[in-house]
Amino acid sequence: MNIDITSLIEQAKNLQNELETSRKKTEQLTTTGEAGAGMVEVSINGANRILSVKIADELINVSEKKMLEDLIVAAVNNAIKNISEITMNEMKKVTSVFPNFPNMNI
Repeated sequence: MNIDITSLIEQAKNLQNELETSRKKTEQLTTTGEAGAGMVEVSINGANRILSVKIADELINVSEKKMLEDLIVAAVNNAIKNISEITMNEMKKVTSVFPNFPNMNI
């Protein structure tokens, strides 16, 4: 087995650059999670930072506090799931161009 070390080093450098570019790109992506048929919406970016929370007027009621809290948790979890899927798809695009690199099938 003949391994070209120079080629592997070059591939590693290219991969590192591509991953950094992809990371910066995914940090700029946004998605929204919702719960309660859209009564609570949470927007999040690719850096997993909450950008906004929107709550339907009819939920702003002290007697509905527990339900509102539950819906916010559900919407945040939905938003995190969405951005995780988007990020994974972006990383697959980057790593697929390096088929000879071990363990790069995300």
